[in-house]
Order: sequence, then C-alpha cells, then structure tokens
Amino acid sequence: MKSEQKILEMLKEKPEEFVSGEDVSKALNISRTMVWKHINALRDCGYTIESVKGKGYMLKGIPDLLLPAEIEKGLKTEFVGRQIHHFDELDSTNLRARKIAADSPNGTVVIAEEQFEGKGRTGGAWASPPGGIYLSIILKPEIPPDQLHRLTLVTGVAAVEVLKELGINARIKWPNDILINEKKVCGILTEIDAEADAMNYVIIGIGVNANTRLDALPPITMLQATSLKEETGQVVDRIAITQRFLERFEQYYVAFLTDGFPSVLKQWREHSSTIGRRVKIVTRFRTILGEAVGVDHDGALIVELDDGTVEKEITGTCFHL
Repeated sequence: MKSEQKILEMLKEKPEEFVSGEDVSKALNISRTMVWKHINALRDCGYTIESVKGKGYMLKGIPDLLLPAEIEKGLKTEFVGRQIHHFDELDSTNLRARKIAADSPNGTVVIAEEQFEGKGRTGGAWASPPGGIYLSIILKPEIPPDQLHRLTLVTGVAAVEVLKELGINARIKWPNDILINEKKVCGILTEIDAEADAMNYVIIGIGVNANTRLDALPPITMLQATSLKEETGQVVDRIAITQRFLERFEQYYVAFLTDGFPSVLKQWREHSSTIGRRVKIVTRFRTILGEAVGVDHDGALIVELDDGTVEKEITGTCFHL
C-alpha cells in the first residue's frame, strides 16, 4: 500500500481531529520530511489538508475525482482494479492501456476524468467531457481470439446490473450500448492484441455518462444520449458506481472463463432491449432488415428477415426501428 494511501486512512480515521506528523512518521517508519512530501502529493491530487504547527494534519475535503485511493478503498475484487492509473485527461484510456498492457498485471485499470480522443466501437468519436466515467481494463485471458466479441456482452451485463441497482431501468442494445428509455448512457469498446491463435491481451473500454452535462455533448449526440444525473435528478456517486462496476465485471468475467459463455448469456437476454424489436444491422459488407428474435450461444444476433429466412451477425451496428 502506498504511503499516501496509508496517510489518507489515518486522516480519515479522525475526521474532526488533527493527526500529528510524529504519529504518521512512526506509523509509516518514515521521516517527518517524507511525511510532508506525501501530504503535498495528496494536495496535488486535490485533497484539502489543513496543517497547523504543533498539531499536525486534518483532512478537510476529498476531491470529486476518480482517484485510485478512493476506488481501492473497500473494493471487493481479487484482481480487477488492484492497480489503477488515473489521469486528469487523456487522448483515450484504451490507447494508454495499449501502451502499458504488455508490462501490466491482469486486471489493471486506466481511468481518466476526461478524454479528448475517445472513440466508439465503429471508430466514431465518443464525447468524454468532465463528469463521466471513462475507464479501460487490461485483461490477459487464455481464450481463442474468435471469442473476443463475447467479452463485449459480458461487460454489458455487468454495466446494466450496476445501473439497475440504482433503480434505473437500463437495457442493453446489441452488442455494446446501454440505453435508458432508448437513449444511450454507456458505450463499450473491446480491442485485442493477438497472434494467429493466441491472445496477448484484451482492452475493455467503457464510457458512462454519469454526472455529464448533456449540453457539453455535441448537438447530434445530445439528442440521442442521457446521463445518470439526468435520469435520477441528482448527482451520482462516481466512486461507488466505478467500484460496483469493477466488482460486477470481475464476477461475470470469472464466470465466463470458468463456466463458459452460456453462464452469462442468460442474463444478457433478460436485459436485452433488442430481442423482439425490428432492427437494421449494418456491417462492412451488407445491411439486413428484420426482427431480432434472439442471441445464440456464440453471441451472434439472430434476425428473421421479411421473407422468413434467418440470418446471424457477430458484428455490426444495430439500429432499432
């Protein structure tokens, strides 16, 4: 555990009292000078810490940021989120995750307060103003590369169940969007680095419009999007939502690796907003129209066309008609 995190815990244990620098020095077995440096590092992260000569330090305020120390406190996971890289802004959490993936442990998380080159699944931009939750998870599963698309569905189940815990009737639009009343609140982007028959790593990227101001989004996006703040009428706890998502994701990810995709597919079908709808599926090679009648054991959308024939699509952009 980092020294800053230990100091934070000591200050939080006595929220209305000063904690002496000498007590911190003894507890961490470091010099008073190092205590001062760690306090300043915490201040640089946004923590408000009062210091009074002869009394010590008192925590006066915690920043509204997705800081590792706050996420890790009480996080109930075995490996997901046990190492977190936090940034005020990034081009893209997925891009940064790719740069560090080879040398990072399984479950490492990259998180940013804002992205200026966030991207969606088909290469489109994902607007990422302050107030959202933008994170990527580095995974190193021993599965064939052709199972990659299943992880998108696994992630969707984890995300939608966290929102349902908030009392929000969220649904999944195949394959990677979370909707509230047909408006997008969350997107998922899964990327891979693999050899011909082996996966080196997977990056699961997720963006959630949490406390996002809708007027901060591009006009066309604003009409199609919503936020958790908009839906609940209040500011949501981004730390708590991030923790619950990481926990839920690990739960379903482990179930997927241990028991296979069917163990998660049942939940996906229950949360689907696509099954039973008339849809248009657009891929690089074709466009099909029909009724979405199900999702098969591989995660492919099953579409019954107007002439009665049945088609399956593993990838593509889905439009509800």
